[in-house]
Amino acid sequence: MKSGIVRIVALAALLGLGACTPPMEFPEVAQRPPLEVGRDAGKIAFGRALSKIPLGTQVAAVPNIGGGPREWGCGQNRMTGVEWGGRMVATWTSGLGEIFHDTMKAAGYDVVGDPTQLFEAGQDREGARYAVGARLVDLKGNFCEVVTPLIAASTNTLKGEFYLKVEWEVYSLRERRVTGSVVSEGVGRLQQPSAAAVERTLQLAFAAATANLAADPQFLALVSEDAAPKAAKPRAPGDTLALAGMRPLARPLAQSLEQLLDGVVTLFTGNAMGSGFFITADGYGLTNQHVVGTAETVTVRLRSGVEIEAKVLRRDYTRDVALFKAPVQVLRPLPLASDGKLALLDEVFAIGTPANPAMQSSVTKGVVGAFRRFRFRGANQTYIQADAGIAGGNSGGPLVDARGNVVGLSDLGIGDAAHLNLFIPVAEALAALNLTVEPTLRWRD
Repeated sequence: MKSGIVRIVALAALLGLGACTPPMEFPEVAQRPPLEVGRDAGKIAFGRALSKIPLGTQVAAVPNIGGGPREWGCGQNRMTGVEWGGRMVATWTSGLGEIFHDTMKAAGYDVVGDPTQLFEAGQDREGARYAVGARLVDLKGNFCEVVTPLIAASTNTLKGEFYLKVEWEVYSLRERRVTGSVVSEGVGRLQQPSAAAVERTLQLAFAAATANLAADPQFLALVSEDAAPKAAKPRAPGDTLALAGMRPLARPLAQSLEQLLDGVVTLFTGNAMGSGFFITADGYGLTNQHVVGTAETVTVRLRSGVEIEAKVLRRDYTRDVALFKAPVQVLRPLPLASDGKLALLDEVFAIGTPANPAMQSSVTKGVVGAFRRFRFRGANQTYIQADAGIAGGNSGGPLVDARGNVVGLSDLGIGDAAHLNLFIPVAEALAALNLTVEPTLRWRD
């Protein structure tokens, strides 16, 4: 009997278990019926999984739900519950990529990046249109130790159940931004006793939550190639809008960078975040259409942290550019390059808010690597290719030359390569929006 007690103590130390407690309550989750996944659904890949559950949180109870030593239950073995920590935190993501791949594949989605492949998995992932990430937000369960009949000796195995709630984010690899989020739930139950019951039951719950994600019409819409809002496709109004802009700068960028940063802003609309910049003293600015979407207004955060509401006046879906107007007087709007001409190996600098609002006013340096022409949004588009680093949130921010004059707008990244990025030439942005900007004003010091 003493050896059985030693084994129980060892198991309790490993899983964070210790006296019987009431079972945890959680909702029963029904599995959604499968959807018909059409050809317009883009290729998807599993990104990564994170947890929002604080360390030390009790995520499972070990209640006395058995009928005595002849049935599985905690009996007299002094077990209390399972905490989020230790081995669970270290191993909970193990196998989730394979579960996601197999579950979504079975549901009819085109999933790339098979995690079971030893080779070419990375190359396979480059074909993905969307990455899907998982954030664990709630976990509740009940477990009991399996004991032998009559003498109630520990078998060092458990069986039980987990309820899991997952917040999923869909990330467009082409647009380099999160395009939407969906919440799904799942319940996993392990009936066969196992020494790894906690981890295995969590994986069963994740599989159930993934299956419910696959059957969610909102998720299918987010990963469909025709998910772009139809209302955003019309081109800009036909009337030319003439604006008064700044004269191009001739001094080195280092001498005017601080003033330039004041003219670059962060934009928020719904769950999306992007960048933009002012081109006139009376608050006209440029950004990407995919940043503003179909919104009539957006929130503009200035470098000072002040937030104001701006109106979206024009947008061109095909060229992916938009014009906004904020009720603010801008001391130093960004000057546009007089001719916009660039040559290979010219130095360029990307300014914006990559990934997180706290990263506002980030500057990266690169050189012009090529001038490209790709088909995007139904038309052949011209781009500046440069290795100035950008990430989700940079979209719509300015690309400036070595003197600080705007030559382009951040737009797209190529696959998972951090420094193969595409920028819209500023002259084409103005033409798509039917704008003319006369360089008649000087900065006020």
